[in-house]
Order: sequence, then C-alpha cells, then structure tokens
Amino acid sequence: MKRDFLPRQAVDRWRPRQPGGRRHGGRRHGGRQCATIVLVAALCVLMSWLYPVAAQAQRPGEVVLHATKTAYQRTDLLMGLFDVLSGGGDAVATADMLQEVIFQDLGYSGFFRVGLSESEADTDSLVYEFTIEGTVEGPLRDAAATGEQAPMTISLKLLSYPERQLILTKRYRPSAEQERVTAHHFANQVIEMLAGSPGICLTRICFSRGSGDRRDLYVIDYDGENLLRVTANRTLNLCPSWSPDGKQVAFTSYRRGQQALFSLDTRTGKVRQVIAVEGLNLGADWHPDGDELVLALSHSGNPEIYRISPQGELLHRLTVSPAIEISPCWDPAGRDVVFTSDRTGTPQLYIMDSDGAGRRRLTFEGRYNDSAMWSPNGENIVYAWRQGDLTQLVLIAVTGENRRVLTDRSWRNSEDPSWALDGRHVVFASDRTGVFKLYVMDVVDGDWWQLTAGGDPDITPDWSP
Repeated sequence: MKRDFLPRQAVDRWRPRQPGGRRHGGRRHGGRQCATIVLVAALCVLMSWLYPVAAQAQRPGEVVLHATKTAYQRTDLLMGLFDVLSGGGDAVATADMLQEVIFQDLGYSGFFRVGLSESEADTDSLVYEFTIEGTVEGPLRDAAATGEQAPMTISLKLLSYPERQLILTKRYRPSAEQERVTAHHFANQVIEMLAGSPGICLTRICFSRGSGDRRDLYVIDYDGENLLRVTANRTLNLCPSWSPDGKQVAFTSYRRGQQALFSLDTRTGKVRQVIAVEGLNLGADWHPDGDELVLALSHSGNPEIYRISPQGELLHRLTVSPAIEISPCWDPAGRDVVFTSDRTGTPQLYIMDSDGAGRRRLTFEGRYNDSAMWSPNGENIVYAWRQGDLTQLVLIAVTGENRRVLTDRSWRNSEDPSWALDGRHVVFASDRTGVFKLYVMDVVDGDWWQLTAGGDPDITPDWSP
C-alpha cells in the first residue's frame, strides 16, 4: 500500500542530521547496480522485530512499558493540537510544520496509527494508548528591534492515554533552520521508546542522478526533503557508500579521467582519491568498524574481491577465480561478505568468510542475482533478482530459507536496495513510472512511498547510518 507523500526539494546541510531543535503545535523516508553500469562504462573507456509496546500504570505517577504486539500490529496514538503561547503567525506556522512532520514520521515508521482528534477514533476504529502534546512560544527578542532572529521555545510531551501520565518530555530552542530537525528528533525519541526500534527520521540517502556519461551524487532526507547536489565534475559519479560514522562517502568516479574510488568528507565537502588501479575500481562497502573497505578490482584480470584500507592500501585478496566476482557487502559483524559471482554461468549470490574461505552459494533461482545488502540485524539479505524480462527485489534469510519476493510486475524493474538502520525499511530504484526514481518500502507490511521526483534517472542509493 502506498503511503502518500509529495517531496519538497530544498538545499540544506547534507550530512546525517544531528539532534538539536524544538517542538510545535498546530494541525495536522554501497555500489551494486553500478557493477553493470561501470562495467559497460569501463568497456567504453577501455522477526525478530522489537515490538510496539503498551503502557500500564502501576501506581500513581509511574508508567511501565511492556511489549504486547507483533510487528504487524500498530499502536494507536493521538496527535493533540500544539498550543501557540506567543509569537503570532510565525509561531503558528512553526507549530503546524512540527506537528505535520511528527505525524508523518510516526506513520512512516510502520509502528503507529496516528489520529488527529478524539472523534477520529470512532471513525477509524482507533484505540488510543498514547498522546503527543506540545507548545510553541515566540522569540524572546524582537527581530525587528535587534536585527537578529531569536529562536522559538518548543516543548513536547508524550503521555499515556487517557490517563495522561507523563512518559517523555523535551524542550528545544532551535534556530529556524533546525526546527524541522527538532520534529524528526522528537519522533525518533518516541519510536525508540515505544517500539524499541532505532529511529530513522534523521537519516539521509545518497544516490546518483543523471544519464549517459554524466551523473552526480545527491543527498536527500529520508522523507524526500532537503535535496542537495554534492558533486559537479561533469563525469560519472556512482555507487556511494556511507562510512559507519557518517563522516565519509566512498564512491566510484571518472573525475580524473580513469575509473577510481574516491572518498568525500561530509563535513567539508572535500574529495580525495582512495585507489585507482588499472581496470575496475567499484562497488565499495565499508567494514562495520570503518577501518577498511571491500570492493571489486580488475587490475589482475577478471574482477575480484579485495579488502583495502581507507588510504587505498591492498590488505587482502578474497577471491581467485576466472569468473566475474563483484558487488561485495559486509555482514553487520564484519565476519562475512556476500557477493555476486557468475562461476556457475549466471550471476548468483555467495557468502564467504572475511579471509575468503568458507564459501557457500546462497541463491539458485533466476538468471541474474546481484546488489545484495545485509540487514542490520544480520539475519536477512535483500537483493535484485531477474526473472524473465524484469528485475525484482527479494528478501532471503542468510541460511537460504524464507525467500520472499518484495515487488511485483507493477514495479517493472526494481534495483539497488539499501537498508535503513531500523532493519525494516529499504530504499531502492524503480522505473515503475518510466524513469528510475527512488522509493522506500516497509518490508514488514509492504507500505511504500516515493522518495525522489523529476525527469532524470536516480540510481544506486545508499542509506546513511
């Protein structure tokens, strides 16, 4: 089921957002397909879900939270009106924006059904267990008199319903540019407290946009806001991969005339070359510790999997085969690597130890399997599977069991999946509208929303930590 969302694109700082903001009141988201793209270019150049919880009052003033629901059930939550105590029209606009963002964040999480009024409970069969309330106070100083824009004061509360016992309270005084971040921060706090799942509301997605031999990297908030272009070198820039601390993005580029792996500092925007051996340098994925990367290099002949340092030093060759071995991805513990190999005649997925030993085949269906990404809990792998004339997304346990196709023919081609840190949402590229755009899917209940718009193809997304 589609979750309605119309993205508004605006330039802003593009590294993963850090908490810091306030609240409101008012009214009522590594290099995989690039293997195919860069191979062609090179030739041309050369559950255990944590559950939502219910609240029980044990004694006056105390609320104890207990897990009571499955991942498919949602907790009903009332979004109360945010009171504007002072500040006029600006404060009202801020309150409305904050409430709208929190409302959307909680809905996107997959853990909640959110209502905007008590009467809505009767209409939509909602049984409220919690409520969110807030106040917005205008600036303490007059911008017209002082020449500066003072921050508003935002207070947000999560309470049990209908008992109205306080569970969480936050007070913020953000700059105007950080008010939306404030809403995301509070939504994350609610999700983590009530669902026991990491919030993804402050995360961002890096991807490649363009066509032909010109594609640049962009970043966008998980909900489709704050689009920003981060490369502009009139060449191919593909396959971004966030470092575990979010401070670097590794990517493949021809910015110096030959294919090479580069790293972009998300704090300064500076780009440095990591490695540039002859042939392919593609599909990098960071080790969970951030102290090395794994990627495919072809300087010795066919593409093989290597481990390298962030400075480009070759640490260990993992594969030795006459076949094409590409698209490596670390498991969350940094002990195993899943990758693509055509050693049996068609591209299939394999898993090996971090030293290249213990290889085993994971997939057997279809004539093309690629772009494998390990889930944050280490239990599942999502990948692109081609059967017939279409590419679809598939979820499979690391044991090879419980294989489930996530997309159908209505999606046309679906490629380049990347996990959110909550292990519930996947971003991917699909040409369901005729041009590849990015979409986010909840792999638990199948809900989805469109992340990017426009006429240029968007591919190879990677979700920030």
